Amino acid sequence: MAKKLELKNIVLRNLRRGDLDAIIEIDSISTGFMRNSYFKRKFERIFGEDHQLLISLIAVEGEKVVGYIMGEANTGEYGIPESVASVDTLGVDPEYKRLGVGAMMLEEYCALAAKAGIELMTTLVSEDYPDIVEFFKTQDFKQANMVALDRKLSP
Repeated sequence: MAKKLELKNIVLRNLRRGDLDAIIEIDSISTGFMRNSYFKRKFERIFGEDHQLLISLIAVEGEKVVGYIMGEANTGEYGIPESVASVDTLGVDPEYKRLGVGAMMLEEYCALAAKAGIELMTTLVSEDYPDIVEFFKTQDFKQANMVALDRKLSP
């Protein structure tokens, strides 16, 4: 039977150092990959002295972390104005997916960015994840007027 969730039971708060293990667990269950090193490096940047992080939010129900969102403000790379920020990491506990937690976090994240003077929010999503692309489209994200380029490298 599906979990009955009332969003009023979900609280958003700022990321804390102690949230690392919960985020890694949600991510590994959702993706099937262990990305411990990625998240440890991300936390080092978030809580380090020279971070450019815009904001990181955690969704909790009681004491349980059920979602997270993280990103950065850009610094004008390749003609991107400084009033742009990005969502680079977003995850929701599988038991809480499709219940509005991701939308709730994204809405608050964008509101906080707007208060900080950010005018445009961006994200990159692989075409291999159409459900994530569709989620962002339902949240008013549109195809960007940019070209994403990559190059395969040989060892």
